[in-house]
Amino acid sequence: MGRFSKSIISGITGLFLMAGTAAAAPVVIDFTGAVDFFNPGPFTQNVALGGQITLDDTVVATGPNNTFNNVITGFSLTIAEPGGPVVYSNNGTGGRVQQFIGAGSTEFISVAFGGGAGGTFNASAGAPQITSFNIDFRGADLFGDPLVLATDLTEIDFSFSRANFNFNVGGFNSLMVERVLDTVTFSGNPQTAAIPAPGAALILGFGLIGISIASRGRRG
Repeated sequence: MGRFSKSIISGITGLFLMAGTAAAAPVVIDFTGAVDFFNPGPFTQNVALGGQITLDDTVVATGPNNTFNNVITGFSLTIAEPGGPVVYSNNGTGGRVQQFIGAGSTEFISVAFGGGAGGTFNASAGAPQITSFNIDFRGADLFGDPLVLATDLTEIDFSFSRANFNFNVGGFNSLMVERVLDTVTFSGNPQTAAIPAPGAALILGFGLIGISIASRGRRG
């Protein structure tokens, strides 16, 4: 086997190894706010809250509202009650994100976990049972492609950032609302490649093989 052919094979092998080991960073949403005056549920009005949501950016969107199902791999919510913080987290993967453009070119990002969105929660001992949450983000330019999870956003990008948390208190639904989150950060590396890495490796590999064959033919 010629030196050039060996180089081609080595190059293709390297491409596949890179394709197999490359992993996009998950999208992480960090937020802070306070328990709103509007129907504050089982917690003290105006106490601080904060949380983090981790999204699996390998999930593919489906449907007319570009729904990423079972996309939330991490969730935490801490409410700074006077008697001590109350902490919630997710119990396994679930939830959904929807990204779509509404009337007037407003762009929407809806993030939900629990309830109809799927997923269950862990909670501090004795804490009210959380059943679901939803954060509705709106703005003029939140994503370049609604089929790709949004990143590189902060609170100044949103004209609307309302968070709703539902709790089961003695068998009754109790709603806690934060009408405008104080801080929001979307971080992570978006998926921008039009061709998945293995597909790109194949295309480049076949191209290199073709060059090798053509080169050998000219030498023959």
